[in-house]
Amino acid sequence: MAKLRVLGIDPGTQLVGWAVAEAGAGGKLTRIDSGVWRLGRSPKPMGERLRLLFEQLQERLGSDQPTVVALESAFFGKNAHSALKLGEARGVVLVVAELADIPVIEIPPATIKARVAGSGAASKENVERLIRMHFDLSDHVVATADESDALAIAASVLLDPCYSKAGSLNSSKSGETRPSRRGKLPPGARFQ
Repeated sequence: MAKLRVLGIDPGTQLVGWAVAEAGAGGKLTRIDSGVWRLGRSPKPMGERLRLLFEQLQERLGSDQPTVVALESAFFGKNAHSALKLGEARGVVLVVAELADIPVIEIPPATIKARVAGSGAASKENVERLIRMHFDLSDHVVATADESDALAIAASVLLDPCYSKAGSLNSSKSGETRPSRRGKLPPGARFQ
């Protein structure tokens, strides 16, 4: 059985946080690599930024060989324009993972915080502090909150007993790996 190696992605259309991580002996989390892809800002066309995201993801999947891609699940925010842009970036991640035949785990934001910090209402600062402890990042400078978020997304998979073994993924294709939540909103979300 292959070791679980997670590529956590914090999607965006300007900055994308990414992190590759594994769980070692005794459940100790190991950061393999992480960083931020800077896709650009307007007036750089959105199509060009999404193509760059596509290429960066393909390169990372090829070089780090993750067994799963982890992504924060979609949520309903107050700003529809921002939600649409985020959806475009998430779509690129889903397509690239599908083309590489790597399963995708989508995790609600509150679940990520709860697994990493013990509370679904934890502050960003608290999550980042605990991520530094989980991964023992005393010698690594986290570039931005996007990188920290990607590490939290990867950690939330590695800290979940359901995914502690790569064999627990019940699909070799992208998509949900748990019972379907279709028609249900993630915790804390509401219909607009």
